[in-house]
Amino acid sequence: MNRTVLSALAASLLTTSGVYADSIDEAFKNGEVNGQVRLGYINYNPDAAGETQTATAVGGQLKYETAKFYGFDGGVAFYTSHDISALSGDRGDGKRNEELSSSDGEYAVLAESYIGYSRNTFALRVGRQLIDTPYADSDDIRMTPNTFEGAVASYGLNEFTFIGAYLTRWQGPDSESDYEFADLVDGDGVVMAAATYGSDMLETGFWYYGADKVADVVYADAIASFEFESGAGISFGAQFADQSEKSSSGIEATLYGAMAEMGHMGITVGVAYNSLDVADGKSYFGGFGGGVGFVNMDETTIGAMEIDHDAEGWKLTLAYDFGIAGLEGFGIEYGYGDFDGDNQHLAPGEKDHEVTEHDIIIAYAPSETWDAELIYCNFKDENRNIDGGDDAGFERVVVRANYNF
Repeated sequence: MNRTVLSALAASLLTTSGVYADSIDEAFKNGEVNGQVRLGYINYNPDAAGETQTATAVGGQLKYETAKFYGFDGGVAFYTSHDISALSGDRGDGKRNEELSSSDGEYAVLAESYIGYSRNTFALRVGRQLIDTPYADSDDIRMTPNTFEGAVASYGLNEFTFIGAYLTRWQGPDSESDYEFADLVDGDGVVMAAATYGSDMLETGFWYYGADKVADVVYADAIASFEFESGAGISFGAQFADQSEKSSSGIEATLYGAMAEMGHMGITVGVAYNSLDVADGKSYFGGFGGGVGFVNMDETTIGAMEIDHDAEGWKLTLAYDFGIAGLEGFGIEYGYGDFDGDNQHLAPGEKDHEVTEHDIIIAYAPSETWDAELIYCNFKDENRNIDGGDDAGFERVVVRANYNF
């Protein structure tokens, strides 16, 4: 869920194989195989009464994509994860964490299965696929990412990219369907249309999502970046979303956001702010994935304060890239988030939801072949009321090691 800088640029939304063939037979013979093997570990320790839960899992992705034949290609990808029982908590005692696999301790899913066509700067892909857009994204936070079923088209014109999509189903760590494909909405799916612009100094985008029987969402963001002769860099960003209900769904909210980052000599300092205005008796629609907020942390998003609550959140980050000191690929980041939610039926100034979160991320990526990361999250339910009056605070450690081929 953690997004220090949310970019609206989607020029790589439909990346395709660069291998070409003169016949269908050659298209299959000259196809490419790639994937990832991932080893994951999680330790979840609640502040309130309850068992510490742990799990270790092995899984990953295996993908095959054909070469292009007259602009057409196709691909399939198999995602899987399995708990290692000997290195995980006991399920019968409630000490097994299920976030790395499923309620069954394992899953296997044909997560990508598509046919595509591309010519010049136009691309079309139909089927199960990996996409990243503001309100529908991969959000690879555990063992394998979210994927979506539908049709996505893009067209590039100089620095502009125009995108259209119709999405119906999804699976992944955010779908709550145990890694089986399930309907996005209880209706006819989600229509998406967008226009983005990207240059060396500016990335901006305008997006529309029509989620049947849920909401119409209009979203826009812009990030401007500047580099100086000294090597220092600075970025500023703003975002806005307006949501209106469909079929009396109860969705009606407006999101505002701003961010700034400055980096020099391997050090990056950032600050971000989000404000969420929710109509009386209504709620905010967080989308399908990690969410768009500049203040998003490893656990908390501005949408966590969603139901019948106006909310605001602040995020401070400090990161250091040890490559400047000769340790290429090694970096560390600290993030602090503060979130307040005001129930509109309480007295003015009386807080209903209040959350603080501390995140530490340590990452090492010495090559494109392998990388590893450790994510520590300390989530505090300051008013002890997020989870029905119980303390929902916790500490969590996630460790992931990846081998890419």
